[in-house]
Amino acid sequence: MKKMRKKNTRFSRLYGDLKIQYKLFLTIMLAVAVPMIVAGIFFSTKLYRLITSDTLRQEQIETAASAPLLQNRIQSVIDIYSQVRDTQFCSRVFSETIDTTVDQALTSEDADAFSNGLSRYLSPSGVSAIRIYVDLPENSTVFEGKNTVFASMHSITATYWYGIFYSTHPSELFCPPLYLSTSEQKKLGDCAYVHPASVRDSSGTVTKCYIACYFHSDTLKDILTGHPAPDGSVSYITNERDAMITTTNSRLSGIYYMNYNSIQNNLMSSNGFLEKKVLGETVYVSYYYLPAADWFLVSITPSAPLRKATLIYWLRLVLIWSATAIVAVFLAYFLSRSFTNRIRAVSRQMSRVKNGPPVPMESPAENDEIGDLIDSYNYMARQINNLMDKQQKQSEELRIAEFRSLQAQINPHFLYNTMEMINWMAQQGRTKEINQAVRDLSRFYRLTLSRKDSVGPLEEEIEHASIYIRLQNMRFDNGIDFVVDVPDSMMENRIPRLTLQPIVENSILHGILEKDSRKGTIVLTGWIENGTMILLLSDDGVGIPPEKINGLLSGKTESSGRGNQIAIFNTHRRLQILYGEDYGLHYSSTLGEGTEVEIRIPAYTDPAQLPPKKGNG
Repeated sequence: MKKMRKKNTRFSRLYGDLKIQYKLFLTIMLAVAVPMIVAGIFFSTKLYRLITSDTLRQEQIETAASAPLLQNRIQSVIDIYSQVRDTQFCSRVFSETIDTTVDQALTSEDADAFSNGLSRYLSPSGVSAIRIYVDLPENSTVFEGKNTVFASMHSITATYWYGIFYSTHPSELFCPPLYLSTSEQKKLGDCAYVHPASVRDSSGTVTKCYIACYFHSDTLKDILTGHPAPDGSVSYITNERDAMITTTNSRLSGIYYMNYNSIQNNLMSSNGFLEKKVLGETVYVSYYYLPAADWFLVSITPSAPLRKATLIYWLRLVLIWSATAIVAVFLAYFLSRSFTNRIRAVSRQMSRVKNGPPVPMESPAENDEIGDLIDSYNYMARQINNLMDKQQKQSEELRIAEFRSLQAQINPHFLYNTMEMINWMAQQGRTKEINQAVRDLSRFYRLTLSRKDSVGPLEEEIEHASIYIRLQNMRFDNGIDFVVDVPDSMMENRIPRLTLQPIVENSILHGILEKDSRKGTIVLTGWIENGTMILLLSDDGVGIPPEKINGLLSGKTESSGRGNQIAIFNTHRRLQILYGEDYGLHYSSTLGEGTEVEIRIPAYTDPAQLPPKKGNG
């Protein structure tokens, strides 16, 4: 009894010490929230599952109904092609050996009648255009006049779909917009069904052709958007090469895109919606195979709209309960208005931290708990801003220190040897050569020790390497040739400074000068490939033993006494730290023949742009 009395006394004291606002809201909470909590315990999970199941079932029914419509639309394009291919003209020209030349066969009266009759196969919802591309010169008589059915194959050799036929020789190909040229999409249609064909004349010569039936992806999109879908849902069609054909929402399809491998792995389980995690969000995905075009229909419904629907149901219940407590709520609002307004002000100010650094509030006039909270927040905001300023300053100092450290890695023996060479030329009275050497040395170190950004244009890096080779040639009787074969369009691309010079130095000291003749050539070539700038430095030196290749890029190769081989490792790691593990240096060498160094970095020209890292770097 005494213990229970002590507990009751302690509870009464705790309750009595609460401020009036807490007592008021505690009373409302007990009257309104407790029934909602009890109901929520019993019904919340079941309600969410019920709404999710019903919504997904409806979405699955609608999406499943779209699949045969898409299949029919695709099949109609195939049927049109078959009808065109079965015409008397096509059967004779593309299936039999003609007794005339190709030019004569395609400019005959039968060809004109065939071209004029193609309009009956065209419709806004089906095939929008038909073209037959023939491997004839552009000035052929076939392409003259008003006949627009036949076109030169030269007009499509730059397209992606032509490249696929050229490399893999498929028997047919459904082309999404990505495969077509801009001209095709504007004039003919942004999708196409293409079949290869050929014409054999009496001499046995075979002329390649492609029969293309164009159509618009919007006709497919209309089917996908023909039924209501939950907010945030997206349906799209893709192919085995991960090319998008059409989508109901470009932004959402980019966020929730499923690649071909993922679709293949889950296709056998696509009788219902599969639950997946995308960017930390739960989504429900269904897959449908469209065999006529070897495409896949993917439908994705995120869980957020389902939770929203559940919330709406709960809000309706809350409104019912709230009706009985509306008077108490209004009284509580007016009594605690000053309290809640100030709390909301603090909350809004603290929420702004999500979009930027915290901003202190005005000092409070009141000294109650909320005033203490505002003072604490202001103190925290000032401390965080001070720490951010310090961190930014330290990051800048670290960047400067790193760049100066890289500058310090330049082999000092190069400077000593060059100065001794200038002194020797001075003793010989070779004034003109001294002048050139001093100017080259000055320009070399101006580029090396520049306080500009650590990333500069490729043109300056090539100049830096060229000056280094000219100075070395003054020492070694012009025994080193430097050939640059880099397109002018690449000269503005950005490259970290001091990238080429360490590699060139290593090629000279450990490649060319190790030869008996002490003469050789260094060739620099470059190109852009899939957004990556590739530079290839080749020399005809003595080569590198296989056991030393891996150690060269890991920093474990011991220096032979000349050159700065550790700079090769530093250059490689600097590129990987800056851009990611997919970039850096790659060495390949053949003893007695020479060495090739491939440099891979992202291709970009904007000095303010730093491409996102790739790989694990």
